[in-house]
Amino acid sequence: MSALVLYLIESGMPTHIQPFTGLRYNPRHVADLSVVMTPPYDVISPEERAAYLASHPYNMIHLILGEEHTGDTAADNRFTRAAATLQQWRQDGLLQPEAQPALYVYQQDFLLEGAPKTRTGFISRVRLEDYEAGVIFPHETTFAGPKADLLQLWQACGANLSQIFSVYHDTAQAVETTLAPVLAQPPQIDVAQWGEGSHRLWVVTDPVLIAAVQQAMRDKPLVIADGHHRYETTLALRDVLRQQHPDAAEDAPYEYVMMYCANIADPGVVALPTHRLLQPFPAAQLATVLHQLRDWIQVEVETRTTQDLDQWQQQLLARVREYDAPGNIFALYAGGDQCHVVTVTPQAARQRVMPAEASDAWKQLDVSVLHHALLPALQQAASVTEPMITYARAEDDVLHAVGRGACDLAILMRPTPLEQMVTVAMGGERMPQKSTYFYPKLPTGFVVHSFT
Repeated sequence: MSALVLYLIESGMPTHIQPFTGLRYNPRHVADLSVVMTPPYDVISPEERAAYLASHPYNMIHLILGEEHTGDTAADNRFTRAAATLQQWRQDGLLQPEAQPALYVYQQDFLLEGAPKTRTGFISRVRLEDYEAGVIFPHETTFAGPKADLLQLWQACGANLSQIFSVYHDTAQAVETTLAPVLAQPPQIDVAQWGEGSHRLWVVTDPVLIAAVQQAMRDKPLVIADGHHRYETTLALRDVLRQQHPDAAEDAPYEYVMMYCANIADPGVVALPTHRLLQPFPAAQLATVLHQLRDWIQVEVETRTTQDLDQWQQQLLARVREYDAPGNIFALYAGGDQCHVVTVTPQAARQRVMPAEASDAWKQLDVSVLHHALLPALQQAASVTEPMITYARAEDDVLHAVGRGACDLAILMRPTPLEQMVTVAMGGERMPQKSTYFYPKLPTGFVVHSFT
């Protein structure tokens, strides 16, 4: 790791990991947890939302993304209805608190390009810290809209309904060593198949084991991997509740947030790319536009032969991913049977319009070069207004998006290396939105952190 990151690790404030009495589904009411689990709220499409709402009366969707009605008011809306539902579920014993404070060890098995992988981490509550404290670091910029909705929801419910995903760096794997005896026992929850794979949860209440995890994590800063909106929402909610309860204890429940922590040294911690889809863009002019930029980019044309688009996309992604020369690489597709593979040398990237105050680590990121150098140059050369950018996941059929008119230009990306992400984040900088896609997503439904 960089000298700056090592300095921050050594000089930062301690990370406060704590057990909590989580709310979990009562197995007498929900024997199979897979029928009530959902993905995080921000990746659920309208169609998926409707399907989850219809699938089971106790599905978590009724809390995290409930129905909206045309007659909704300030006193009766999806947020107030979620709060009433949560309260009813607690009263009915559907959701019940843990008998004693616990940490929750959580393990996922999944496939990545056909190879089996396992990701292991733990869910705890973590003391909220402002970013300036040097304990918890963001790595991406955020949108205002989702935070406003979340603030209303979590304030109404008095709870974190899903966990934030954070990573820490520990090559010695002290937490894994401490928790090895736990993993040797049968889990309390075992979901054989949901989403991308299988899921297991162990409830750890042994004070000795919990204290050992706390000690191992004391000097470990956390970088938010997924859930920036949720973290910043919880900070805002903490500040609201501080004003409402000026005499509350320093360890009031709203001073903490539910968080899943995983070691980036774990081979199962995987970040995939998020591809870009642009519209409008004059697709027919792509080759001409790229030729105008030949003084600082290199272009190779890949031609599709007998492959279908899905096979060709996999080949292009492999080409981009396996590029190991210094610099940046992108695959630009505007339809037809040709794709333009664009590379940018580090020297060329630095000479483009990049923020002067940005670090070298930030300037080397593919997403930084794309958003601050290549896209502005394409826009200027093509004489188009700033295109709208939408995003596609690693497993999406990105090339098909051009053919069906969802975009005019698709840009295939390679993943941001985790070490590079940590270096930039702990240096106090943020990447452009949607710079990483941690896979698989953490499901919602295992445990709820209540403030009340």
